[in-house]
Amino acid sequence: MRGLPDARVQDMCVYAGEHIWMQILAMFLTRAGSRNAFDGKRNTGRTPESFAALCGQPADDERFAGNPRVTCGDNAARHAARTDPDMVAALSVKMIGQLITARTLDTARLFGEWYVIVVDGSVQEKCRQGDPGGLARGSARYRYVLQACILKDGVKLSFLHESVDMNDPVRDKEDCELNAFKRLARRLKKLFPRLSVIIVGDALYCCAPAAEICEANKWKYLFCIKEGRQPSLWSEVLELLPHQSSNRARLRHGAGSDAPYHDFRWVTDLPFGNGTASVILEGDVTATAATLYAWITNMHRLTAERVTALCAATGRKRHYIEDHFNTQKNNGHGLGHAFCANETASENYYSIMQCAQIIWELFYHGHLARLYGWARQTSQMALARMIAEGMRILGPPQEDLLIRQMRFVGT
Repeated sequence: MRGLPDARVQDMCVYAGEHIWMQILAMFLTRAGSRNAFDGKRNTGRTPESFAALCGQPADDERFAGNPRVTCGDNAARHAARTDPDMVAALSVKMIGQLITARTLDTARLFGEWYVIVVDGSVQEKCRQGDPGGLARGSARYRYVLQACILKDGVKLSFLHESVDMNDPVRDKEDCELNAFKRLARRLKKLFPRLSVIIVGDALYCCAPAAEICEANKWKYLFCIKEGRQPSLWSEVLELLPHQSSNRARLRHGAGSDAPYHDFRWVTDLPFGNGTASVILEGDVTATAATLYAWITNMHRLTAERVTALCAATGRKRHYIEDHFNTQKNNGHGLGHAFCANETASENYYSIMQCAQIIWELFYHGHLARLYGWARQTSQMALARMIAEGMRILGPPQEDLLIRQMRFVGT
């Protein structure tokens, strides 16, 4: 670019950056699974023209010099390695912020007030040999991430994450998920200071520090509880249960005497953290088995209706974040795959993966579900691959084709 005016150089750099981020985003949206797999078809057929259209540039733009091309994965990785991860991670936050501002997620609010946010950790990727950025566990090295997802009608929208692969510079001690939760909670409160939130987590979060963080932020929480996690609290629950015998409810699913039913019991006003909490027990009883679930929450004014609604919307939905991780690991996104040995680039790839997941959830459960009834009978990976083939064979849509509004439809 030597000899070009400064404005021209800046324009080309911005243009190149747009295409590179669009390439990374498309790699996740089309479920390519790896940079090599995506590179194999990036310049076949009319794919370059489709990319140009997505970036708002016609194929005859002078910067293409008459030959539209999509840059290789190595160039994309180099660009990702020199971009501030905080700037890229802010994209998914802005996307969710726009959905909240537009009141698209209002129907997801528990009791018309609380947004359900599930937190959980997962392996982000296996580090390559010699990569200094991962956590060590024996001979294996990997990066770990704590992810926060907001739930709407069973759809999971991941928008905020915190790396769990740093060491304490003072004590030279490995980081942990609870410490990452403290950092994530500070960021969440700063980003959405007035958002009414209920934090849902597994038994790891059933501890005073996590409860105190939620109390300090004026959040509600619901954490799984296991007998070995808080033994004194568990013993107190069993002791008080007969004295609060009126705190019970039963739901039956299906008709007939053999239909399974759910029994609920709860104990209130238990000291926990800086406040008080309630423990809810749910027993699922069928003709062949009985399963016990237990949660602790600082949600007050518990009635039979509120307890059953609370468990249905939070505790029984915590598995959705596990489904989210499973989708990204085993359905083409590539979670767990080492896209780049550079730590900065790795963080940026993960952030774009979450943006792609948000776009896909809105597209699949909104626009696509309304247009094509058969979409429910086709796997999401197959649909993503079909879209990729459409970009390659058919090219960009007609200029007069414009989707003016995409409305979200829950399942």
